[in-house]
Amino acid sequence: MDDMLATGLLKSSHGVRGEIKVHSYSDEYDHFFSLKEVSLRNKDGRERRCSIEGFRVNGSELLVKFQGIDSPEEAKLLAGWEIWIPRSKAAKLRDGEVYVADLCKCSLTVGGVSVARVVSSVDGPQSLLLEVETSDGSKHMIPYMSRYTGNVDLEAGTIELLAPWLLA
Repeated sequence: MDDMLATGLLKSSHGVRGEIKVHSYSDEYDHFFSLKEVSLRNKDGRERRCSIEGFRVNGSELLVKFQGIDSPEEAKLLAGWEIWIPRSKAAKLRDGEVYVADLCKCSLTVGGVSVARVVSSVDGPQSLLLEVETSDGSKHMIPYMSRYTGNVDLEAGTIELLAPWLLA
């Protein structure tokens, strides 16, 4: 599982051939064009492997055509499923970037002391929001922004929290 990343979300069907709109989590599309097969996972934890006939750009949207999905009705059944691919085939990171999946394995620290652990993330209106849980079980949403979070050390599994008052 650690070598797989969720890289996109299947949206609504497009046209009559069974194509499906794709929302890329990284807002980049180039890495999709080399894919031949992906894993799809839904919110219930079900998984299915799908072979790809092709990706294409239509205006500002990325469309995918899976083998065996040949109608809008079949395509609609995949709306809401995530596209999972090997980490080696995901969008390349630029300096200072990290995969969200890696942040979700970290704890928040203040002065080197762990104060919460990241349990999930949500796309917020201004930034990614990290859902964290403190030792007493309370949950908080922390904006992943430079004014609130500092150094990220993936090897140590820590994210520096610059605004501890967010846990109050």
